[in-house]
Amino acid sequence: MNRLKLSCYPAWGMLFLMLIGSFYTPLAEAHAGRENYVWVNIEKDHVSGRFEINIKDIEEKLALNLDGTGENTLDGVIATAPAVQAYLLDNFSLSFNGEEKKIHFLESNFFNEQGRFIQYHYRVDGVPEDDLVFIRNTIFLSKEFLQKDPLHRSLVLVDHNAYRGLDFGNENTALVFGPHLQEAELNVADPPGILIWKNFFRQGLLHIWIGFDHMLFLFVLLLTAVLVLRGQVWAPAPRFAVAFFNTVKIVTIFTVSHSITLALAVLGLVNVPIAPIEAIIALSIIVVALNNVFHYFKSHAWLVIFVFGLAHGLGFASALGDLQFRNVDLKKILIMFNVGVEAGQIFIIFLVLPVLFYLRKYRGYREVVMPALSWFAVVLSSYWLGSRVGWWG
Repeated sequence: MNRLKLSCYPAWGMLFLMLIGSFYTPLAEAHAGRENYVWVNIEKDHVSGRFEINIKDIEEKLALNLDGTGENTLDGVIATAPAVQAYLLDNFSLSFNGEEKKIHFLESNFFNEQGRFIQYHYRVDGVPEDDLVFIRNTIFLSKEFLQKDPLHRSLVLVDHNAYRGLDFGNENTALVFGPHLQEAELNVADPPGILIWKNFFRQGLLHIWIGFDHMLFLFVLLLTAVLVLRGQVWAPAPRFAVAFFNTVKIVTIFTVSHSITLALAVLGLVNVPIAPIEAIIALSIIVVALNNVFHYFKSHAWLVIFVFGLAHGLGFASALGDLQFRNVDLKKILIMFNVGVEAGQIFIIFLVLPVLFYLRKYRGYREVVMPALSWFAVVLSSYWLGSRVGWWG
């Protein structure tokens, strides 16, 4: 027994070092990877703006090789600009004063790199005299692209309206285009500002349901929530109240833990690169699945959940991104996104727990089904871990 406990300490130490070290790693990216941005600013006699597009989207979704032309990425940006422009013009339009306006790309400061994003500046002649601009935006929002990247969003921002003498602050999000919104009218004299709470609640739901690693972590924990450990053998929980209490304890610890790091990351108190966090999340599934089979942690299982929950919170934070314009109503955003995550978890528990509770009385569940599902989680998460640390593609 002592040897088993001692063998856990190096793993705990390594995990804490990985988490603590990640807190102090600088984050150079200013934008989220699953978003592109379009600025629409009203000047005295024209509309100015820019598209900011992720290099990865240009290369993977538009099949354009930025590094394959010329000596550096900038040469590739210049060479691929006509194709990118054509795509943007096909998928974005501005209409006001009763007509669709022609978008003119500016060659003078056309190619500026910003992290992993490229800026394409543009100009539109005239101003909306009634302050209303109709926007059609389907950038990377076709069915084909959304099947591969369902969380992608295209954000429209308004910094100022010089025609009306209005300044809305740097990077003020006005509209978020996605699967359910691809055309909208925008009042550029009174832009709505930050995303409404319903959008963030929905994003929280989507992140837990589409985030299969988070969902698998929760599912693996639930596999033994309907059991009690007697010595080295799993036995069925005698009553549903026992299984329910186990589940409440698991979810509460996980919620408190991931809420801490989610808040710290979104509030900008910690800057964390997502790559090592995703690897830790995969590792978390392996550890809890193996614990189902070998009972490494026993009474300390709550601490395992808490520590790994910190990593999952940072993973949730990556869905929101570290965006300056999201500092408006940030507390409300944080609360509603987290409520969405919790609602997604509760829905999963509502579906899974009654089934597992019914199965827990059968010896085959305890000795075959639960271990088999745990080993499956180990294998799948080991593949994710290898992919995320670069052992294989």
